[in-house]
Amino acid sequence: MRRRREKSSSRGVAAWFVTYSDMVTLLLTFFVMLYSFSTINAQKWEALVQSLRGNIGVLEGGASLDRLPGVDDTSIPQIDLERLDGYRKDKEEAKPGQDPFLKLYEDIQKYVEENEIPAELELSPTHTEILIRFKDYVLFDVGKSDLKPDARKILDRIASALLHYKDQIDRVRVEGHTDTQPINTMFYPTNWELSADRAVKVVRYFQEHHGFPGNKLSGEGYGEYYPIATNETAEGRARNRRVDVQIVRTVNAENVHTIE
Repeated sequence: MRRRREKSSSRGVAAWFVTYSDMVTLLLTFFVMLYSFSTINAQKWEALVQSLRGNIGVLEGGASLDRLPGVDDTSIPQIDLERLDGYRKDKEEAKPGQDPFLKLYEDIQKYVEENEIPAELELSPTHTEILIRFKDYVLFDVGKSDLKPDARKILDRIASALLHYKDQIDRVRVEGHTDTQPINTMFYPTNWELSADRAVKVVRYFQEHHGFPGNKLSGEGYGEYYPIATNETAEGRARNRRVDVQIVRTVNAENVHTIE
Protein backbone atom coordinates (compact mmCIF):
# COMPACT_ATOMS: atom_id res chain seq x y z
CA MET A 1 0.00 0.00 0.00
CA ARG A 2 1.31 3.38 -0.97
CA ARG A 3 1.67 5.98 1.67
CA ARG A 4 -0.15 9.20 1.12
CA ARG A 5 1.99 12.27 1.04
CA GLU A 6 1.71 14.35 4.09
CA LYS A 7 0.68 17.89 3.51
CA SER A 8 3.48 20.28 4.34
CA SER A 9 1.47 23.47 4.58
CA SER A 10 3.59 24.60 7.49
CA ARG A 11 6.68 24.40 5.31
CA GLY A 12 4.97 26.48 2.58
CA VAL A 13 4.12 29.22 5.02
CA ALA A 14 7.68 29.27 6.27
CA ALA A 15 9.07 29.72 2.74
CA TRP A 16 6.67 32.56 2.05
CA PHE A 17 7.62 34.25 5.28
CA VAL A 18 11.32 34.10 4.43
CA THR A 19 10.67 35.76 1.07
CA TYR A 20 8.57 38.41 2.74
CA SER A 21 11.28 39.08 5.32
CA ASP A 22 13.87 39.50 2.59
CA MET A 23 11.67 42.03 0.81
CA VAL A 24 11.05 44.00 4.00
CA THR A 25 14.76 44.04 4.75
CA LEU A 26 15.55 45.32 1.28
CA LEU A 27 12.88 48.02 1.56
CA LEU A 28 14.21 49.06 4.95
CA THR A 29 17.73 49.30 3.55
CA PHE A 30 16.43 51.30 0.61
CA PHE A 31 14.62 53.82 2.80
CA VAL A 32 17.59 54.14 5.15
CA MET A 33 19.76 55.01 2.17
CA LEU A 34 17.19 57.54 0.95
CA TYR A 35 17.09 59.09 4.39
CA SER A 36 20.87 59.34 4.56
CA PHE A 37 20.97 61.00 1.14
CA SER A 38 18.25 63.43 2.14
CA THR A 39 20.21 64.33 5.27
CA ILE A 40 23.29 65.24 3.20
CA ASN A 41 21.19 67.34 0.85
CA ALA A 42 19.57 69.06 3.78
CA GLN A 43 22.97 69.99 5.14
CA LYS A 44 23.96 71.45 1.81
CA TRP A 45 20.68 73.31 1.68
CA GLU A 46 21.21 74.67 5.17
CA ALA A 47 24.67 75.89 4.18
CA LEU A 48 23.11 77.66 1.22
CA VAL A 49 20.46 79.14 3.50
CA GLN A 50 23.13 80.45 5.85
CA SER A 51 24.88 82.22 2.99
CA LEU A 52 21.66 83.72 1.67
CA ARG A 53 20.19 84.70 5.02
CA GLY A 54 22.35 87.77 5.31
CA ASN A 55 21.22 89.07 1.92
CA ILE A 56 17.57 87.93 1.82
CA GLY A 57 16.50 87.38 5.43
CA VAL A 58 12.94 86.12 4.94
CA LEU A 59 11.43 84.47 1.90
CA GLU A 60 8.29 85.75 0.26
CA GLY A 61 5.16 84.72 2.12
CA GLY A 62 6.85 84.97 5.50
CA ALA A 63 8.70 81.65 5.37
CA SER A 64 11.85 81.99 7.36
CA LEU A 65 15.12 80.45 6.26
CA ASP A 66 16.42 80.24 9.79
CA ARG A 67 15.56 76.59 10.29
CA LEU A 68 14.91 73.49 8.29
CA PRO A 69 13.16 70.49 9.84
CA GLY A 70 15.34 67.48 10.47
CA VAL A 71 18.62 69.37 10.29
CA ASP A 72 20.90 69.40 13.29
CA ASP A 73 22.66 72.74 13.72
CA THR A 74 25.68 71.00 15.19
CA SER A 75 26.24 69.09 11.95
CA ILE A 76 26.91 72.31 10.05
CA PRO A 77 30.43 73.77 10.41
CA GLN A 78 30.40 77.15 12.09
CA ILE A 79 32.38 80.07 10.67
CA ASP A 80 34.60 82.02 13.03
CA LEU A 81 33.40 85.52 12.16
CA GLU A 82 35.97 87.21 14.37
CA ARG A 83 38.77 85.40 12.58
CA LEU A 84 37.21 86.27 9.23
CA ASP A 85 36.95 89.93 10.20
CA GLY A 86 40.58 89.90 11.31
CA TYR A 87 41.68 88.45 7.99
CA ARG A 88 39.68 91.08 6.12
CA LYS A 89 41.25 93.86 8.19
CA ASP A 90 44.71 92.47 7.52
CA LYS A 91 44.02 92.57 3.80
CA GLU A 92 42.71 96.13 4.01
CA GLU A 93 45.76 97.27 5.99
CA ALA A 94 48.25 95.69 3.58
CA LYS A 95 48.99 98.94 1.83
CA PRO A 96 51.78 99.52 -0.70
CA GLY A 97 53.70 101.55 1.86
CA GLN A 98 54.49 98.34 3.75
CA ASP A 99 56.71 97.23 0.85
CA PRO A 100 60.10 98.89 1.50
CA PHE A 101 60.70 99.39 -2.22
CA LEU A 102 57.38 101.12 -2.76
CA LYS A 103 57.95 103.09 0.43
CA LEU A 104 60.92 104.59 -1.42
CA TYR A 105 58.48 105.81 -4.06
CA GLU A 106 56.22 107.32 -1.41
CA ASP A 107 59.13 109.19 0.17
CA ILE A 108 60.16 110.69 -3.16
CA GLN A 109 56.57 111.53 -4.04
CA LYS A 110 56.09 113.27 -0.70
CA TYR A 111 59.20 115.36 -1.26
CA VAL A 112 58.02 116.37 -4.74
CA GLU A 113 54.59 117.39 -3.49
CA GLU A 114 55.90 119.30 -0.47
CA ASN A 115 58.29 121.30 -2.65
CA GLU A 116 55.68 121.93 -5.37
CA ILE A 117 57.73 120.57 -8.26
CA PRO A 118 55.35 117.99 -9.82
CA ALA A 119 55.31 119.77 -13.20
CA GLU A 120 59.06 119.32 -13.65
CA LEU A 121 59.28 115.75 -12.42
CA GLU A 122 57.29 112.62 -13.24
CA LEU A 123 57.08 109.51 -11.08
CA SER A 124 55.97 106.13 -12.42
CA PRO A 125 56.09 103.19 -9.98
CA THR A 126 55.64 99.47 -10.60
CA HIS A 127 56.44 96.45 -8.42
CA THR A 128 59.82 96.07 -10.12
CA GLU A 129 60.89 99.60 -10.99
CA ILE A 130 60.48 103.28 -10.15
CA LEU A 131 60.96 105.77 -12.96
CA ILE A 132 61.90 109.36 -12.09
CA ARG A 133 61.73 111.55 -15.18
CA PHE A 134 63.31 115.01 -15.10
CA LYS A 135 62.73 117.67 -17.69
CA ASP A 136 66.18 118.71 -18.84
CA TYR A 137 65.99 122.29 -17.59
CA VAL A 138 65.43 121.07 -14.02
CA LEU A 139 68.99 119.72 -13.90
CA PHE A 140 70.89 121.50 -16.67
CA ASP A 141 71.07 124.70 -18.66
CA VAL A 142 70.50 124.53 -22.41
CA GLY A 143 73.33 122.75 -24.21
CA LYS A 144 75.28 122.09 -20.99
CA SER A 145 75.88 119.18 -18.63
CA ASP A 146 76.86 120.96 -15.41
CA LEU A 147 74.33 120.41 -12.65
CA LYS A 148 72.43 123.53 -11.62
CA PRO A 149 72.52 124.51 -7.91
CA ASP A 150 68.80 123.87 -7.47
CA ALA A 151 69.20 120.51 -9.18
CA ARG A 152 71.70 119.44 -6.55
CA LYS A 153 69.12 119.98 -3.81
CA ILE A 154 66.67 117.67 -5.57
CA LEU A 155 69.32 115.03 -6.21
CA ASP A 156 70.43 115.28 -2.56
CA ARG A 157 66.95 114.30 -1.40
CA ILE A 158 66.67 111.47 -3.91
CA ALA A 159 70.15 110.16 -3.08
CA SER A 160 69.29 110.14 0.62
CA ALA A 161 66.23 108.00 -0.07
CA LEU A 162 68.23 105.69 -2.34
CA LEU A 163 70.81 105.12 0.38
CA HIS A 164 68.14 104.40 2.97
CA TYR A 165 66.62 101.66 0.78
CA LYS A 166 69.77 100.53 -1.02
CA ASP A 167 69.29 96.91 0.08
CA GLN A 168 66.03 96.89 -1.87
CA ILE A 169 67.71 98.31 -4.99
CA ASP A 170 69.45 96.18 -7.60
CA ARG A 171 70.65 99.09 -9.73
CA VAL A 172 70.02 102.73 -10.60
CA ARG A 173 70.23 103.42 -14.31
CA VAL A 174 70.45 107.05 -15.43
CA GLU A 175 69.57 107.80 -19.07
CA GLY A 176 70.17 111.05 -20.94
CA HIS A 177 67.88 111.98 -23.86
CA THR A 178 67.70 114.93 -26.25
CA ASP A 179 65.50 116.18 -29.06
CA THR A 180 66.45 116.19 -32.73
CA GLN A 181 67.86 119.70 -32.73
CA PRO A 182 71.55 119.30 -33.71
CA ILE A 183 74.36 120.50 -31.48
CA ASN A 184 77.97 121.11 -32.53
CA THR A 185 80.24 122.55 -29.88
CA MET A 186 83.78 121.96 -28.70
CA PHE A 187 82.60 119.69 -25.89
CA TYR A 188 79.57 118.10 -27.55
CA PRO A 189 79.96 117.40 -31.27
CA THR A 190 76.59 115.59 -31.29
CA ASN A 191 73.63 114.86 -29.05
CA TRP A 192 75.25 111.55 -28.15
CA GLU A 193 77.96 113.27 -26.15
CA LEU A 194 75.57 115.72 -24.51
CA SER A 195 73.08 113.06 -23.41
CA ALA A 196 75.80 110.69 -22.18
CA ASP A 197 77.65 113.38 -20.22
CA ARG A 198 74.45 114.50 -18.51
CA ALA A 199 73.71 110.93 -17.41
CA VAL A 200 77.24 110.44 -16.12
CA LYS A 201 77.10 113.72 -14.18
CA VAL A 202 74.06 112.49 -12.26
CA VAL A 203 75.67 109.09 -11.64
CA ARG A 204 78.87 110.67 -10.35
CA TYR A 205 76.90 112.99 -8.08
CA PHE A 206 75.14 110.04 -6.43
CA GLN A 207 78.43 108.23 -5.87
CA GLU A 208 80.89 111.02 -5.11
CA HIS A 209 78.65 113.23 -2.97
CA HIS A 210 76.53 110.58 -1.26
CA GLY A 211 78.52 107.37 -1.43
CA PHE A 212 75.92 105.35 -3.25
CA PRO A 213 77.52 102.02 -4.35
CA GLY A 214 79.10 102.40 -7.77
CA ASN A 215 78.36 98.78 -8.69
CA LYS A 216 74.67 99.66 -8.59
CA LEU A 217 75.00 102.73 -10.83
CA SER A 218 75.12 103.12 -14.61
CA GLY A 219 74.86 106.08 -16.98
CA GLU A 220 73.76 105.89 -20.60
CA GLY A 221 73.28 108.45 -23.37
CA TYR A 222 70.67 107.87 -26.07
CA GLY A 223 70.76 111.16 -27.93
CA GLU A 224 67.54 111.82 -29.84
CA TYR A 225 66.87 108.18 -30.66
CA TYR A 226 64.35 107.28 -27.95
CA PRO A 227 61.71 110.04 -28.09
CA ILE A 228 58.53 109.90 -26.04
CA ALA A 229 56.80 112.61 -28.08
CA THR A 230 56.90 114.11 -31.54
CA ASN A 231 59.87 116.26 -32.49
CA GLU A 232 57.70 118.27 -34.88
CA THR A 233 56.47 120.64 -32.19
CA ALA A 234 58.20 122.71 -29.51
CA GLU A 235 56.12 121.02 -26.83
CA GLY A 236 57.10 117.57 -28.06
CA ARG A 237 60.78 118.45 -28.24
CA ALA A 238 60.62 119.79 -24.69
CA ARG A 239 59.29 116.44 -23.50
CA ASN A 240 62.01 114.54 -25.31
CA ARG A 241 64.77 116.56 -23.63
CA ARG A 242 64.89 114.66 -20.38
CA VAL A 243 66.89 112.62 -17.88
CA ASP A 244 65.38 109.34 -16.71
CA VAL A 245 66.44 107.76 -13.43
CA GLN A 246 65.30 104.15 -13.35
CA ILE A 247 65.44 102.46 -9.95
CA VAL A 248 65.23 98.68 -10.29
CA ARG A 249 64.44 96.60 -7.25
CA THR A 250 66.32 93.56 -6.02
CA VAL A 251 64.55 90.28 -6.77
CA ASN A 252 64.68 87.75 -3.95
CA ALA A 253 62.52 85.14 -2.25
CA GLU A 254 60.84 87.72 -0.04
CA ASN A 255 59.50 90.04 -2.74
CA VAL A 256 59.16 87.79 -5.78
CA HIS A 257 55.45 87.20 -5.01
CA THR A 258 54.75 90.94 -5.15
CA ILE A 259 56.35 91.16 -8.58
CA GLU A 260 54.10 88.45 -9.95
